[in-house]
Amino acid sequence: MLVVKRNGEKEKFDLNKIANALHKAYASVGETITQEECLSNAKMITADYLKNEEINIEMIQDDVELFLMETKKYEVAKAYIKFRERQRLDRENPWNDNDERQDLILEKYLFHNESKKNFLKRVSFGKPSLEKIFRHKEAIFGGRNLYAIGREGNITGSNCYVTEDPEDNLESIYKVDYQIARTYSFGGGQGLNLSKIRPKGAKVNNTSNTTPGVMVFAEKYSHTTLNTQQDQRRGALMLVLNITHPDVIEFITTKLDLNKINGANISVAITDSFMEAVEADQTWTMHFETPYETIEKTVKAKKLLELIAYSAHTMGDPGVMFINHMNDYHFLSEYDEVKFTATNPCGEQPLMPHGSCNLGSVNLRAFVKQPFSENSYFDFERFEYVVGEMIIALDDLLTMLGNRHALKEQREHITKYREVGLGVMGLADLALAMGKPYGSQEFINFLDILMKRMLNSAAKASAMNAKDKGAFEAYDYAKISSSRFYKETIEPETDELIKKYGMRNSRLLSVAPTGSISNILGVSGGVEPFFQINYTRRIISMFDEEKKITVWEKAPLEMAKVMKIDPEDLPEWAKITSQNISFLERANVQATIQKYVDTAISSTFNIPNETTVQDVMDIYMTAWKKGLKGATVFRDRCAKIGILAGINENTEDLNPGTPPAMHIEESWTNKKTKEVNHYVTNVIIDGEKYTPNKIDRELCPLCGSVLIKKQGCTQCSSDLCDYEKCEI
Repeated sequence: MLVVKRNGEKEKFDLNKIANALHKAYASVGETITQEECLSNAKMITADYLKNEEINIEMIQDDVELFLMETKKYEVAKAYIKFRERQRLDRENPWNDNDERQDLILEKYLFHNESKKNFLKRVSFGKPSLEKIFRHKEAIFGGRNLYAIGREGNITGSNCYVTEDPEDNLESIYKVDYQIARTYSFGGGQGLNLSKIRPKGAKVNNTSNTTPGVMVFAEKYSHTTLNTQQDQRRGALMLVLNITHPDVIEFITTKLDLNKINGANISVAITDSFMEAVEADQTWTMHFETPYETIEKTVKAKKLLELIAYSAHTMGDPGVMFINHMNDYHFLSEYDEVKFTATNPCGEQPLMPHGSCNLGSVNLRAFVKQPFSENSYFDFERFEYVVGEMIIALDDLLTMLGNRHALKEQREHITKYREVGLGVMGLADLALAMGKPYGSQEFINFLDILMKRMLNSAAKASAMNAKDKGAFEAYDYAKISSSRFYKETIEPETDELIKKYGMRNSRLLSVAPTGSISNILGVSGGVEPFFQINYTRRIISMFDEEKKITVWEKAPLEMAKVMKIDPEDLPEWAKITSQNISFLERANVQATIQKYVDTAISSTFNIPNETTVQDVMDIYMTAWKKGLKGATVFRDRCAKIGILAGINENTEDLNPGTPPAMHIEESWTNKKTKEVNHYVTNVIIDGEKYTPNKIDRELCPLCGSVLIKKQGCTQCSSDLCDYEKCEI
């Protein structure tokens, strides 16, 4: 027997679906009934159906109503009728619970005069199961896909790209400039690593004699980003520099001046060996080889991390990438040719040169049944189904929008690796709905189970898709199954499917910030706790009367309604935000998720104003030890907020950091003459200014340590020596 659905599609009759609908109807009015009794009732309802007939879904539902009325289950029948009506209204007027703010954000993805109903049909590209997922707010594609699907023209569906790292020559540097500009014109963001470019002052074989260094070209790429317009916005750029590069100190401090590199996010690629040097309080050497010279700059590793922490504490930049973990923990880690040097602009996707990713996210809150009650539970069966459907849908988009990439190299890469990135949102809402305090051990334990099931559901879907359409071009089971990520996360049942059919996609999970789409669906973004559960908004009426209203996040309001209390009286655990959660609890959440995410997580540690520079250093150390692939911090009321907010905002930074005092020992070795020049550079940071005071190195006549010049005096750099010589 076949069931004819409302859209005309036919599917195999399933008695369990009727039983489940009955069970929900009984439960909704507080009546106790077993699943077996519901199944028996379903058999009675359908006893007269013929095995070879086709029956309309509406007729089945009419028969369920009739059965409930005839058995005098009037309250249950009433609940069932209301459910059908809600479903009908939802089909005709989807997302009708969105407020004005949500609809305003949605506007940028709609066609002119497009209704929400038609929008959902368009972005689900004629797939009813996908349309139902979107309509019920169980998941949604990333913003670029929502914008691109069904539109004509050169519009990419990929949120993010990474281009090739510019080589140490002008031809390559300008080629990359073209590549990022071209990608912006199609609507994509870009990331790249600058570490192959020789440092400032290095010899070159042209009329300049020496190079201006990395920062000049970083500024150039930033200007390209600012000057290449997309539809009502500009491009997005991530610039990365390795911690081994001699220009890294200038890179770290560049955003202390808001007039520099203001068209890009910046991150420092930090190695395990650097963090180990910090831990052991050792020196760190930045090293660069050119055809003409060897350049080395040595500094205390802990001082260099302190400088990163100070800059992030003051301005929110740079972020840090733990590059070893990025390269060691994913499906393709055993491929010799697969090396990551940069991420996309938001950091959730480490990518190979010309790699890109289609993004989508699952709304975790949507799968909590009987929320905010002692009987709340997570519907894993539906969750795993939605994860599988979304993986297949994202892969379909790779084919549908496969020619919508700016560069030939990007189109070829998609064919070879077929990367997708499915993430999550609504994690803070999930915590409230299930009564598990965000960051608690109970919450962590549940999250571990959830993410493991998500990854394995995604991998199974990719394997079954490979059965029908073939594995990605570069697929190699022996290499993939040998990766540490695969060994630690993939279950035997999933492994059997992958071994048998392969994988359609080389990458599966990626947690994006979900700024716009989480706002449209009315839940918290990504894996973040609530930034605030309420905030005050000023409103000027038509009579110029100023009023203040308190705006609440939706989940706390729902919880208060169920508990029949004022939102202000919610229990303290329900008021956890990024401003009051401990960093360790926050890191534990991200580390648990990272275990099962083969790419990365875009997430900012929003920290209170009283956080110190040392605290930021501790955040970096903890994040590294817990296996995170990166860490970005943003401190409340930091100097950047004060500068950007304007004079009418009370945003005074009550806890500014103190710039670290540090000096660098340099050696520049001429490869032809073998002559070595030694220097000492004192790093002076004053407000927005970074001044390198470079002098020839002199040695102390008493102890042999390096002498440093300070305020007209020459002093020994050793804390154990008192040598000092002044000009006066």
